[in-house]
This record gives sequence, structure tokens and C-alpha cells, in this order.
Amino acid sequence: MRRVLITVLASAAALVGCAAPSQPEVTFYADGQSVATGPRVRFDVANGREVRDEAALVRLPVRPGEPVQISVPAQLSDHAWSVSFSYLDAAGERVDGGSELFLPGDGQHAYTLALPPGSRKLLLVSVQEVVFLNGIEPVVSAYWDMETPA
Repeated sequence: MRRVLITVLASAAALVGCAAPSQPEVTFYADGQSVATGPRVRFDVANGREVRDEAALVRLPVRPGEPVQISVPAQLSDHAWSVSFSYLDAAGERVDGGSELFLPGDGQHAYTLALPPGSRKLLLVSVQEVVFLNGIEPVVSAYWDMETPA
């Protein structure tokens, strides 16, 4: 009986060890509401593969002039990361922008996105994990995306 129990426990431990690692979640907060999501797109750079999860695209209403606070876990901030975004300016033209690149030693776990005064509507916010190929070439390896409802 003891031998059977040891075999069952060893098998269970092996299965747990083989489980896919959990993906870090990014939290977007605006106007008293928040949503958290895993990566919408991940690139397996070593194998040249792309993994998409369209269900990971989250929506959050953001009133004009209100900031969006973004919180990333240590699992992500231990890598280089940045924020990109798109919005409609006062004339209704689409404008794309981005934050600085946050490096692992920065200790940066949050970012507040505030659009210029007079902006009409935030369209999309994307947190991007950045890896450096050969130690020098920056490449985005994952995206966490939030859009505002139409």
C-alpha cells in the first residue's frame, strides 16, 4: 500500500511540474473600475511561434480627460516593458504614442497614462514586454491590450 501511495504522489508531482506556467496579468484602472488580463499575444522567439488569445482583449470605459492607471506584476517588471496607446485628438485624428522603456532595474510596477488636454477619446492601450535578442536588439515578446468601448 505504501509503495502505491508513493507512486501516486510522485505521478501527481510530475503532472504539477509539467503544468503550463501561469501568465502574468496586467491591471488597467480608470474612473473607479478595473480589469485585469493575461497577454493577448505572446511570441515564442526561440521557436518563431505566435500564440494569440483574443479573449484576453479587455474593455474599459474611460471618460475624456481621465487617466488610466496600469499596474504590472513583478513577473513582468523583472523584464523590460513599455506602454503604447492610440487616441483621437481634438480634431478627431488618430494619434499613436508611447511611454519610455522601463528596465528591470527601474523597479517600475505602474504607469499612469494621461492624454493631452482636449483629446476626444482613448482608443487602445497596450503593455508590451520587451526582450533583447543577442543582448542588443529590442523585440516585443508579449502584448496585454485594453480598448475602450465604442
